[in-house]
Amino acid sequence: SDRHDSGASVARITMIDPKGEKFDPHQHQAMCTVDSDLAPNTVVQVMQKGYKLHDRIMRPALVSVSKAQGT
Repeated sequence: SDRHDSGASVARITMIDPKGEKFDPHQHQAMCTVDSDLAPNTVVQVMQKGYKLHDRIMRPALVSVSKAQGT
């Protein structure tokens, strides 16, 4: 990988980029729900990535989430 860590790994800051993952209210903040072919409560789009320091959420990821079929 040619990605250069600018010291972020030293401070144990992890980016939260949950596209395609199941919505987790502890790490993600749903901005809206959208119609999607994905399973309900799946992150469809990430508007703003989140960050956590060790296991503490510094900023949740702002996401749109797929809604249940027929709702």
